Amino acid sequence: MINFLKIFKKTSYFLIIYLIIDISFMKLLPDGIKNKIYDKKSHKIKSYYYHHDLRPNAYWKEKWGNQTYEIYTNNQGFKDKKIRKVQFKENNILFIGDSFTEGIGLNYENTFVGIIENKISSKKNDYEVLNAGVISYSPIVILSKLNHIINKRKLPINKVFVVLSNGDLHDDIFRYNSISDDYVVSHNDFYNNKILVNLNNFIKSNTIFYQLFKKIFPISNLITDIKKTNKTEYNKKKILNILNSKPDHQHVISNEAFLLWGEKALNKSTLYLQEIYNLLNKKNIDLTLILIQEAIFVLNDLDSTFYENHWKDFSKKNNIEFIFVKNYHENYKDKYNAYKDMFFLGDNHFNENGNRLIANEILEKSEYLKKIFN
Repeated sequence: MINFLKIFKKTSYFLIIYLIIDISFMKLLPDGIKNKIYDKKSHKIKSYYYHHDLRPNAYWKEKWGNQTYEIYTNNQGFKDKKIRKVQFKENNILFIGDSFTEGIGLNYENTFVGIIENKISSKKNDYEVLNAGVISYSPIVILSKLNHIINKRKLPINKVFVVLSNGDLHDDIFRYNSISDDYVVSHNDFYNNKILVNLNNFIKSNTIFYQLFKKIFPISNLITDIKKTNKTEYNKKKILNILNSKPDHQHVISNEAFLLWGEKALNKSTLYLQEIYNLLNKKNIDLTLILIQEAIFVLNDLDSTFYENHWKDFSKKNNIEFIFVKNYHENYKDKYNAYKDMFFLGDNHFNENGNRLIANEILEKSEYLKKIFN
């Protein structure tokens, strides 16, 4: 027993000294070198309040399918064109949503938010456009993050665009459980203790040990890094099999799934959107709701009128602007050609051309944005 205690004490001292040296050395490294050695998982941090976020002031390369792209975040942890300190202006516009809004697979300037920002900044210098979207966000998480941005960080936001996708309904009912009066999202993905979450994020961002550990363990990480990616051959049948098998699409393609959980999920997401509206309305922050017609509708030639009308009625009830993005493929007779031109093959995310068309449609339909250019 005495020997065990001695070994434990020595091991503890060694680990403490090692961590001090590791953290000190990491802090001394220039940002350029640090960003090269960071494991990409270091930039995906946990949030005690709203589940997950991006690390502030970060740069890394990400792979989406066969596409390699660069991600920068500003000091607020929002995807951006470069690492920078946000200079808030008289008018500060915030976009927030899931991976469609973040712009998976694309550099910021090629995402629809980046395109909209570029068009505004080329005409006006008193507007700041920010992108708080992150993959797997849904209305419950958006509600919590908006509260954090507005009431905890107290960022001077004047306008919010909430961007919805139909996959959000699946997350709201299956991934996230509930939200407390303090806007803490309940889930089962990790033990949500504030001290442990902060410690985890600190170690991920400030130790070389973590970077080396994540590159090796699990071993599959190392294999993935050294394995060459083979290009997959796609055809319409294969793509439909992929899209139609996704769990978050089932309520759209199956009436049975809609009756089983989709309707309940839609009602749940609607309640969270109502709370988002109430939260913003208390601060006199204007809200626009955007719903994007996704690949699952285009390729299956599904009728999206039900979802369009649901969110249109919600918006009318709350006297907010509603935009349904659906015209981007109207000039295509062959919807498979439309899909190939505007989406990553084998995926439901928009490519660069698709994001450009979405940006143009939002700019054409948004009364708020049109006023900026008049």
